[in-house]
Amino acid sequence: MWKVAIRLAAFALTILCWRWARFGAFSTVWSVAVMWGGVGLVPLAALAGRRLLDRRPEWDSHGWVTTIVHYSEMILLGCAAITAVRIGRRYAIVAIPLRRDVSRIVLLAVGIFVTATVINLAIQGLGAPFAVALSRKIAAGWLYSRTRNPMVLGCLVFAVVLGFWLQSLHVVLWAALWLSPAWLILVKVYEERELELRFGKPYLEYKRRTPFLWPRLRAASPP
Repeated sequence: MWKVAIRLAAFALTILCWRWARFGAFSTVWSVAVMWGGVGLVPLAALAGRRLLDRRPEWDSHGWVTTIVHYSEMILLGCAAITAVRIGRRYAIVAIPLRRDVSRIVLLAVGIFVTATVINLAIQGLGAPFAVALSRKIAAGWLYSRTRNPMVLGCLVFAVVLGFWLQSLHVVLWAALWLSPAWLILVKVYEERELELRFGKPYLEYKRRTPFLWPRLRAASPP
């Protein structure tokens, strides 16, 4: 019971941090620092978590490491993304003279795709994104049969298109050249290793036959 209580407390802290990023009154300089600095801390947290995994790979230990790393990443990425939207709305910095009609349609399409990946994970993996509910099975079918990280791909595309919708080249470059590499480092350095420890040989087989990020046109054949 106390483990559930700790996870609920971590989730509540995450929501509070997101609300602070959304409604807090702070300067433009501080906003830019949160937007760029928060993402910059993501690879460091991933590397620190990986070191802890390699030291004590047994599940009782790395289950807690994963909870800490995931909630840290949720806070960092969430606050950075919320602040990026605030910055993009108030100060485009370098404006993109582009009509919002097309980007709005693409945002909707990508949003539906990301929602589908969450549903896919819930049904096949019996889990939810990050440490909200760690998956109990490998989600290897449907969207996850074409790429191991469809949710990450969808979120990164959404962030880039959001920059176009905000008509802010600053946000586009932040999403494409800063957020994307940091998030992919998190997945490659920490999450893949954690999944190897959690699921063992079945995950290694899934990893062998399924692309990391860019989806293939045809789904992988079952082993």
